[in-house]
Amino acid sequence: MKRIFLENVTGEVVTIEGGDANHLARSLRARRGDKITAVDGAGNCAVMELIDFDKEKIMARRVSKVEKISVERKIILADCLPKQNRFDNIIEKATELGVEKIFPLISERTIARPGGARIQSKLERWKKIAKEAAEQCARDTIPEIENIRGLDDWLKEIYPLEDDTILLFCWEEEKETTVRKILSAWKKNIIVLIGPEGGFSPREAQAIKSFGGVSVTLGKRILKTDTAAISVLAMINYESM
Repeated sequence: MKRIFLENVTGEVVTIEGGDANHLARSLRARRGDKITAVDGAGNCAVMELIDFDKEKIMARRVSKVEKISVERKIILADCLPKQNRFDNIIEKATELGVEKIFPLISERTIARPGGARIQSKLERWKKIAKEAAEQCARDTIPEIENIRGLDDWLKEIYPLEDDTILLFCWEEEKETTVRKILSAWKKNIIVLIGPEGGFSPREAQAIKSFGGVSVTLGKRILKTDTAAISVLAMINYESM
């Protein structure tokens, strides 16, 4: 069944407009009488029947009760911005792999440092990418894309960690503790922190540990920041199956 995100899934009849209507009519080739699964990004889900089309909007009638989707394990990704537009790929793949929230960060060795109007345009693009990826992979929620902030400020925001949450950060100087070892013993919420090109500085690594972070190794090879993020998230998904 086709899936689409709408602001309102609780009304008896809803109006689908703009890009969502265009996506349904053109990309998904929906027709009158088709049923879709509508989700609102906050975990509310309902089946809708498309009842009327015109050039600019689609009318849909709810034909099921509204269900609330619960999340057993929350995964948060905090990733220092890579060069160029590689963060676009990180957001797309993180969405497919079940991340609930994404923090774009700037650390000491981060090369990409957007400023001014570029920040807002990037955030808008990232949110669009997350929405499209969530629809494509049939998710019930869209990951929240937070504003860009510095690593040190972010650590202060999340500290102290909640009792059901662990903070993992990938660090090339860690030689013993693996992601698999942590996941085999930890079944609750996880924050994954990935460094930039060049990795975390020694000061940053110690700061992360002082805020409750646990360093993990990804093996003998030094992975690019986007590869590292996808690798860890894939491991978490595997251990959750």
